This record gives sequence, C-alpha cells and structure tokens, in this order.
Amino acid sequence: MRKAVTSLLMVLVFPALLCSACTSTDPSDQEVLSSLTDGAVVPAYRALAQDLAELDRDVAALCSDPSDPSLRKARDSWRTARASWMRTRAMGFGPVMERRSVSLLDWSPTDTSGIAELLTGRADIDAVQVQDALASNRRGFGAVEFLLFRDDSLTQINTSPPYCSYLAALAQVGREEAGAILSEWTAGTEERGPYRDYFTNRSPVALLPIAAVEEVVRTQVFLIRNIVHMRLASALGLREGGADLSAIPGNAADNGLEDLRQELLGIQAVYEGVPGGMGISDLVKPLSADTDQRMKRALDTAISAIDATEGPLRSAIADRPEQVEPLYQALSDLQQTLSTEVVSLLGVSVGFSDADGDSSR
Repeated sequence: MRKAVTSLLMVLVFPALLCSACTSTDPSDQEVLSSLTDGAVVPAYRALAQDLAELDRDVAALCSDPSDPSLRKARDSWRTARASWMRTRAMGFGPVMERRSVSLLDWSPTDTSGIAELLTGRADIDAVQVQDALASNRRGFGAVEFLLFRDDSLTQINTSPPYCSYLAALAQVGREEAGAILSEWTAGTEERGPYRDYFTNRSPVALLPIAAVEEVVRTQVFLIRNIVHMRLASALGLREGGADLSAIPGNAADNGLEDLRQELLGIQAVYEGVPGGMGISDLVKPLSADTDQRMKRALDTAISAIDATEGPLRSAIADRPEQVEPLYQALSDLQQTLSTEVVSLLGVSVGFSDADGDSSR
C-alpha cells in the first residue's frame, strides 16, 4: 500500500516540480513587451524625433547662410536622422503604421525627375503643399537626399528660391511627423491614451499580449523578407527580370550599406532587447535554447557581413557581385531562422510562404 501511495505521489508531484523548475522564472508576454517598448521602441522614436528636429534646424541654417560648412552639417544631420529612421523600421508597428508615416517620410523610389520638374519656374513650396499636395515619392528622406547631396546644391540654393523653400518644407514635415509618432506612443490620444500602454496591456482598453507579440514578430519577418527578396535579390538579378539596381533605395548619398546596418541593429534590439532589458529572445529561449542561439548568431553574422562589404552598395553589386554574395547569404540565413524556427516556436501566423517572390538560383 505504501509503495502504491509513493508511486502515485511521484506521478502527481514530479512533473509539477519539473514544470515549476522550467517555467517559474520565464517572463510573460506582457513583461517582455513592457521591457521592449520602454527600453527600445519608445527611445528609438524619441531619437528619431530629436534627429529630425536637428535636421530641420540645420536645413534652416543652410538656407539662411549657404556655405560649404552649413551644407556639410545639414548632410551629416540627414545621415544621422536616416540612421534613426532605419532602426525604427524593425519597430514599424503602432502609430507609424496607423498614420502611414512612410508616405511622408520614406517612399521609394524617389521621383527625382518629378522633383526637378517641380522646381522649374514656380514659386516657393511650403509644408502644407508638401504634406497635402505632393505625391509620396516627392517627399521624405529621398527627396531631402536628392536636394542636399547634388554636386550643385549650393548653387541651386543661392539661385533658385523654390529650391530652399522646398528643402525647408520637407524638413519641417519630417520633424512634425516624427514628433506626432512619438507623441502617440507617449502622450497618446483622447480616445486611446498612450499607445505604449495600449500595446503592453497596461490600460483598460488594450491589445492582448499574444496579439502584440505577433505584431512585433511579423514586422521583423516582413522587414527581413523585403531586404532579402525585394532589395538584394532584385538588385543581384536573382529574381525574374534581371538585375535591377534601383531596388536599392537612395540617391547621391549612397547610404545603402548603412541603411542595412541600421535595420539589422533595429532587428537585433527587438530580438535581444537593449542591455538590461528583454526582447523576443526571452520568449524564444525557454522554448528552444538552440533556436535562440542560432538567431543571435545569424544576427551577428549578418551585421559582420555588412561591415565587411566595401561600399557603396550599388557599386559593389554592379562591379563586384561576388563580394556581395556572403552578405546576401548571411541575410538569407537570418531570414530562414526567423521566418521558420522563431515563427513556428511562437505560433505566429505570417501569411505568406518564405519562398514567395524568390526565383531559383
């Protein structure tokens, strides 16, 4: 009888002890989301708002006193703000999606011929016109880049009144939109309150944590797929239609490699969390430590491959495609790990096959 009771207790108690040992310290979805939002997402949008405000100030200074130093400063500010924006692409959920901010900040490809035509024989262009009347491909980072990084930018600023008014209006719209995104995350709207509380289930009306986790992971999946399939594979000629260098966004600033690096740093911040904080890794690791390590190694390898590629990216693809192959392979491996293993472990529904849009190699 005693033996039977002991066996029964072992059947009931031992699995419970094992479960307690495995799960008692595992963070919840809500804990991870709160840490990720407060530690990575909101600071990233705050940096974007600050950097676009700095670009706005430097463009105003350039237009007020055109010179080589003021032009260099405005160009540096563009690169800094561009880096902040590209890091937020891994955090492209919530207000930035609901507001369709990409249409104001970063539509690609830029209609450079349309911008040049727009500046011919017309009066000044103000922010209202930029925001309400211009097509998306004639505003945002690409339009500012086209105007700031031309060889004759200073000449145009000095001789063409609409040139600087357009440039200043673009910078103003960027500053205002970035500020509005940050405000919705932190101050919120009358109907919903701060989006960070809605997103992390810290307000009476909120997303379910599982839905918010799915939104975070799907954003990473779509971003890395866009990088691998829509950009690099298209530029390298690995899809139907042959090589298309226009698949790499940007103009005279030749910022393609830095764009990739900042996007990967954004994905890494979302997956691993900032130092001392939590990220999606903290949900994956309890389910599979091997997958978690593969994902982290894939991120490190991809970032190293970007750093090892000699730019500009378009030139490397056109003149030295064999040099870009390790980068493409590293990003493909990262996509495979994220889109299959991580997605499967977390039970995220993506909505497309990982091979969609790719051609045989």
